[in-house]
Amino acid sequence: MRLPPLLRRGDPVRVIAPSSPFEPEQLARGLAVLRDRLGLEPRMRADLGARARYLAGDDARRLEEWREAVADPDARAIFCARGGFGASRLLPEVDPAPLLERPKALVGFSDVCALHAALNRAGLATVHGPVLTQLGRAPEAAVAQLEALLMGGGPRPDPWAPPAAGAGLPGTATVRPGRAAGPLLGGSLTLLAHLCGTPFMPRLEGALLLLEDVGEKPYRLDRYLTQLRLAGALDGVAGVALGQFTECDAAGVRGAEVVRELVSGLGVPVAEGFPAGHDDANFSVPLGARATLVAPGPGDEGAPRLLFDGWWAREGEGARR
Repeated sequence: MRLPPLLRRGDPVRVIAPSSPFEPEQLARGLAVLRDRLGLEPRMRADLGARARYLAGDDARRLEEWREAVADPDARAIFCARGGFGASRLLPEVDPAPLLERPKALVGFSDVCALHAALNRAGLATVHGPVLTQLGRAPEAAVAQLEALLMGGGPRPDPWAPPAAGAGLPGTATVRPGRAAGPLLGGSLTLLAHLCGTPFMPRLEGALLLLEDVGEKPYRLDRYLTQLRLAGALDGVAGVALGQFTECDAAGVRGAEVVRELVSGLGVPVAEGFPAGHDDANFSVPLGARATLVAPGPGDEGAPRLLFDGWWAREGEGARR
C-alpha cells in the first residue's frame, strides 16, 4: 500500500468537486480553514461551482478536473468540495497509476468513498475526512485530527492508551470484544453496497471495516448489509468499527442498533461510537493503511480504540516527499 507524503504548511493543494454542487458560502468557510488554520494554498478551476442538475457539472468537466488535480506537479493533496452523488460515474475513467507513482492525499467522505474504494483497491491509502463544505463548521478537535494525519502526529507507543490526535480514534462501546488488525477500508455503507459486484469494490477479506451513513432508514441499512453479506463481500472481514449513523432512525427503531445487530453476527471484534461520518464532528481516518481495532472485553481497561499504526509506517524523508 502506497502512503501519500505528509504535508507542510505552505503546500499547494487542489480543490475539486467530483460529485454534487455546493453552496458557495459553505465552501468559502472551508477554504478559510485550509488557508488560515492549516496554512495550505488551495487551488481550483474557475468552473468549480458548475451545476448540471444534481451534479457539479457534467461528467466531462468533473473528470477533466480530476485529471488536472492528479497531474498538477505542485499540488500535494486533493480536497473534495462536497459529497452527494456523482463520483461513481467517473470510476471507469479514473486511472490510479499516476497517483501510485506520485502519491497525493485524497481527502473527503460520503460520495467520495467511491474514489477511496477504487484507489484503495489499486494500492493507495487515502483520507476519509471532512469535505470543505463541512470543514468550515467542524470543531477544533476534528480540524486538529485532520492536521495531525496530514502533517504529522504519530501514535503513542502504548497501544492500550487513549490515542493521541492523528494516532487513532476512541470509540464509545464494545459490541463484540477482541482485537484485530488489517487494512482499514470502507466508509459509507450505501456506497459500499452500490459498488458491490463492480470492479471497484475493495476486497474486504482480512480488513477492518469502517461503516457510517446518513439519512438512511433502518430497513435500508439492513438491506445494504444483507446485500453485502449475500454477495460474500463480508466473508473474512477481520473486524468492524462503527461510526456515525446520522438521521438514520425511524418509527422508534435506531439505525445504529440495526447495524450493530447485523455486524455482530459476523463473529469478529466490533466496536461502535467512532466519531467519523456525517456529524459536524467528523474525525479523519486513513483508509487502505493497516490499523488495529481494540474492543475491550469484561475486565479489560480502557475504551475501544482504532489505532492508525500503518499510517505512520513511513521511512525517513519519504514521509515528506
